Amino acid sequence: MGIAFSTFLGAVKPRDRTDQYVVLAALFCLDAQTLPVTAKQVSDLLKLHLQGKAPTNVHASLRSYTGYVEPAEKGPPLKWSLTPKGLDQLRSQSKLALQTRSSDVDFDCDVGVICALEQPEFDAVVTAMGGAAAWKDIGSQRFPHVYRETALATVGGRSLRVVGTTSTSMGLTAAAIVTTHLVMQFRPRLVVMVGIAAGTRSSSKQFGDVLVADPSVDYNSGKVVEHGGIREFQPDPYPLGLNARLRMLLQKYRGDHPVFGDIRSRWKHSAPKQANRLHIGPLGAADQVIDDASRVLEIQKQWRKLIGVEMETYGVYRACHEAPEPKPRFVSFKSVCDFAAEKSDSWQAYAAFCAAEFAAEFLKREWDGLWPTGPKQV
Repeated sequence: MGIAFSTFLGAVKPRDRTDQYVVLAALFCLDAQTLPVTAKQVSDLLKLHLQGKAPTNVHASLRSYTGYVEPAEKGPPLKWSLTPKGLDQLRSQSKLALQTRSSDVDFDCDVGVICALEQPEFDAVVTAMGGAAAWKDIGSQRFPHVYRETALATVGGRSLRVVGTTSTSMGLTAAAIVTTHLVMQFRPRLVVMVGIAAGTRSSSKQFGDVLVADPSVDYNSGKVVEHGGIREFQPDPYPLGLNARLRMLLQKYRGDHPVFGDIRSRWKHSAPKQANRLHIGPLGAADQVIDDASRVLEIQKQWRKLIGVEMETYGVYRACHEAPEPKPRFVSFKSVCDFAAEKSDSWQAYAAFCAAEFAAEFLKREWDGLWPTGPKQV
């Protein structure tokens, strides 16, 4: 931190000032390792210092530097982050001792888990991550939420500090508040929403299938107007999607992945006849329980690939998206317990079990792929 771009230019001979070198240097000077930036920001900095010698197509360069940079926010405009590998490459080329953010803004815990309900959702999380004996109460009594902590061992041998809690009630507002409180107190690297949802009937979904919100959509956001005596709704959503790296790691669990067979083998009660699957796509959220198939069809007119509806994820995503630095990544694992107009409590326990077990399995198996350099941010 605090190194001027001119220092990078002086650190190497003119012939070594390749497009890749100056683009990575610009990303570092813009603090893109912690705060994603646009191609225009990079281009403007390079033109300021290099003028006519600046790379002509920074956007194409960023797309070609696979591993050194990665898309961080879909935008528009698309934003880019400097990866740990890119930072190491810049260190190697410049021979400079590149320091990053000091410990006062480091993350304090690895995973923050949020559920809307104590039962069956958070109970399932406790079971999936070691059982009740592995958890302990933590946090200040000044806050309304009760926080619990456990350690989760990954397949790579790391011990993750996991802090979990539940909302004071269902709905977007309560979800945003509990997420904000958790992030401000414990500064997790990743916030995980775990729970149950109503699925759509597309893609042959069944009870227990896991839905990943990418993006999460507040489908009630918009304007109600009247034309010729007919009331109509004009949507104005602000969808929020996953971090690109997180999305890519989740893709391999689509289809008939054996992890769902492993999860089913741990369930000792009735289960659907077919194997469960993972679905990634738009997940609608609003402060309402839907018990009307026609309402789901209305939402699908705006989001044709809608995978389900629920009441919390958008609040969680929005709170993380607008959190202070260091911002956590975020993801939601909600499992199908009904199909909106076919309400029943019969599958809630199984759905909560599947969501919690998949969340635990994903963290155990993929943590090294999310942060390969170690438990702290570089």
